[in-house]
Amino acid sequence: MYTPTKYHCMLTERLLDKEYIKGPFVDLRLIDFYDHDLDDAIPYYWFEIMVGSKPVGKISLRLGFNETSLVNGQVGYEVLEMYQGHHYSYYALEMVKSLAREHGFSHFLITTTQDNVKSQHIIHRANGKLIIENYEVPKDHIFYVIGKPRMQVYEITL
Repeated sequence: MYTPTKYHCMLTERLLDKEYIKGPFVDLRLIDFYDHDLDDAIPYYWFEIMVGSKPVGKISLRLGFNETSLVNGQVGYEVLEMYQGHHYSYYALEMVKSLAREHGFSHFLITTTQDNVKSQHIIHRANGKLIIENYEVPKDHIFYVIGKPRMQVYEITL
């Protein structure tokens, strides 16, 4: 059941020693940590997903919840097209789940469009559960402007 209070975390500041997180299949290299002057006022980590010394994509973790979390999600990822099909986003998502636990999350939101079957597969593999189908994106949000008027909102329990 969707209750906004369960998507908050206890620690909204950056944790120390998270510039590089080593994983079994991919590593995460911190691009930056944004903690102020943000459009939606939620601090977040932004990592490159690395395979060896090659950046293959990006993943972010937003530390908090507000109404834009239903559109953007608290975790967002992308893998460059030439590296898709190797489960890199899934492995990075599993690593971000650990970081989210360190921040005190018990659940977080992740969103995708209804037609993004690849992302839905990753979310399901990470035990995501659809909690809001076809969430209407506000007309002033960039996703609406670029042709994404509805989002599928999933919850991942940590």
